[in-house]
Amino acid sequence: MNIANISKSKSTPKEKISTFIYYFSIIACIILVLNTLSARSEAVYKLIGFRSYTVLSGSMEPEFYPGDLVVSLHKNRANIKEGDIITFRDNDEIVTHRIIDKTQEGYITKGDNNNAADSFAVSNDNIIGKVLFDIPNAGYIIQFLAKPMVIAIELMLGAIIILLYNRD
Repeated sequence: MNIANISKSKSTPKEKISTFIYYFSIIACIILVLNTLSARSEAVYKLIGFRSYTVLSGSMEPEFYPGDLVVSLHKNRANIKEGDIITFRDNDEIVTHRIIDKTQEGYITKGDNNNAADSFAVSNDNIIGKVLFDIPNAGYIIQFLAKPMVIAIELMLGAIIILLYNRD
């Protein structure tokens, strides 16, 4: 076989766009599935190590704004210290605040935009994870995409994209 005679096929712009949409859709579906699984299962969260949350209040402005998506690293994988921003449970609520002090009772936290520290110490048992990064306004998008009707539409669109991509 003569290597010089092998012709390289060139993709058309339409094929390139189709390929991009195909792979982007697959990656987006995988991310959404992993995010959904880690949000509903502590075991999956420990395995994956990451979980995302939507910021609901302005207590951490200007660091995070309502609607931002924060991604937390599981507490077992994070070196948590003073100055870190953590996500934790406060009764039935999930809160993301900055650690301002450590005491024997636990961590003292405060929202950057709040005048006073939180009125309780956060025990290590209540810590979910350490915030690694945020994506502005992405929380609203994730909340929308996680609605059952939207998930059904996403699955139908995904099937259509795969069928269109694989047709001859």
